[in-house]
Amino acid sequence: MIKKKKLIWQIFPSFLVIIVLSLSSVTYYSTYYFKNFFLKNSEKELTARAELLQINFVDILPDDILDVDQEQIRHIDEYCRDIGKKTGTRVTIIFPSGVVAGDSFGDIKMMENHMKRPEIMEALKRKKGVSIRYSLTLDKNMMYIALPVINEGRLMAVVRTAVSVSAIDNKIRSVRNNILIALGLTILAAAIASLFVTRRITHPIEQMKAGAAKFAKGNLNERLVVPGAEELSELAVTMNRMAENLDKKIKDFENRSMELEAVHSSMQEGVIAIDKDERIITINDAGAKIFDFPASQLKARYVLEVARNFGLQKFIQRALATHEPVEDDIVITRDEDMILNIHSTALSDFGENPMGTLIIFHDITRIRRLERMHKDFAANVSHELKTPLTAIKGFIETLQEMMVANDTEQSENFLKIIEKNVNRMIELINDLLALSRLERLQGTDIQFENQPMATLIQGAINTCHSSINAKNITINIDCPEELTARVDPILMEQAIINIVDNAVKYNPEGRQITITVTRQDHSMDIVIKDNGTGIDKEHLSKIFNRFYRVDKARSRHEGGTGLGLAIVKHIVQYHNGKIDVTSIKDKGSSFKISIPA
Repeated sequence: MIKKKKLIWQIFPSFLVIIVLSLSSVTYYSTYYFKNFFLKNSEKELTARAELLQINFVDILPDDILDVDQEQIRHIDEYCRDIGKKTGTRVTIIFPSGVVAGDSFGDIKMMENHMKRPEIMEALKRKKGVSIRYSLTLDKNMMYIALPVINEGRLMAVVRTAVSVSAIDNKIRSVRNNILIALGLTILAAAIASLFVTRRITHPIEQMKAGAAKFAKGNLNERLVVPGAEELSELAVTMNRMAENLDKKIKDFENRSMELEAVHSSMQEGVIAIDKDERIITINDAGAKIFDFPASQLKARYVLEVARNFGLQKFIQRALATHEPVEDDIVITRDEDMILNIHSTALSDFGENPMGTLIIFHDITRIRRLERMHKDFAANVSHELKTPLTAIKGFIETLQEMMVANDTEQSENFLKIIEKNVNRMIELINDLLALSRLERLQGTDIQFENQPMATLIQGAINTCHSSINAKNITINIDCPEELTARVDPILMEQAIINIVDNAVKYNPEGRQITITVTRQDHSMDIVIKDNGTGIDKEHLSKIFNRFYRVDKARSRHEGGTGLGLAIVKHIVQYHNGKIDVTSIKDKGSSFKISIPA
């Protein structure tokens, strides 16, 4: 991955390169200009001197340059040296043959033929010769100006003036050095200025970058500082407005999510959304309980991993395979079977493309049980009413026959049986009415009264007095006189009556029943214990069901309706309490009612 550079290090080097190139170009042009300027000035001066010497040498040179003696050459050479000392310029006289006749700085005897020198060649053509080149004689770079010396139309010689270019180079070098120093200072100043300008440009951008980073982290309450530059200020204002709008949208979304989550989690029905790949999108707590997992552990898991019920798995696959609603009832096997009504609806995205299914679970276990109870209740009531009515009908028919035969003693026996069955029907109807009344009261907000428990229990014993005396049963009551409880006195007395009546019915003669009342930390316990026949363990969980009898033949003989303990259970539940039973076969039973103190 290419490492990113900061904006300042992208702008600043560009500024610096532009400045360096610009100043370098100026420096190069200045140096080139000054060098040409000095060379042209030197050329003008040398040309002027050469023209003066050109005139002077017309008089000095002999008329016949082909017949020149040594004395004349020496005279020409001394003249050149004299001019050279006065002007500081090298002056050279060259004959048309290329032989050097005089030179102000060099030894003419040691100098070679100059016929091939470029400036000499131009002068021999009667033109001005100019040349800058290295001089072997002086070991320097020299500028040469050569002019022809013409007398009466005849080329007599070539006069050449020269000056060292090294001096010009030194002047140019000095000027260049001064320019380079100025260049360096200018570049340094320009670099500092460009760095300052760059920082002024990039600093607001850095601030906006830091602000944008805070926006990215979710801190949308921050606001960017608005820079002075028009473009950046508009960008900052736009980003601030964007953050404000985004913050508002996120808060609205969070509020909607919280509302949806509140509705979702408060629903009694289980809700689960599944995508096309059979992964769980979302699930509420009620739905998670069906799978026996916390809701937090189920998201993004495959639903078939957690749905271990075969019927549920088949339903989910069927729901995902169609866009139509699907509904079914399934049974979840547990300690107590759970019956669920399941309804599925296809899920689609904004483009109406299928993305999964939404399944809603309705727990209809209680409804199904109530339906079954109603059916059982109707069957049991019909059976219980049919039995005494059949007996009554039979005995009435027999009585009608016996009245013809005038059998008075037998008629009285039959009338007693009819009376017993009529009383049994009356008790059954009274118990049904009491049970119906309790069901109507269940869940209502009725204010209970503070009642002394000893008085309430004694009232229940008095109600059962005749049956207790008939079997010579002893009742022991252990209840402090000051002990009170907030109860419905009529209902609570009825509950105690029903338990005591059962204890009397199923206790042999001469036995004992103990009633103990104690207060615990937050509850009051009423324990009714007998020494009767007891109840087998297999019947204990069912004795509070309606019309359930442990011994049906004996129950009918004793005149029971099978509703007494069901009524007790409803009364205790009506008081927000609970009832427990423990029993040992042939040793007796113990019923404990616990109600809030």
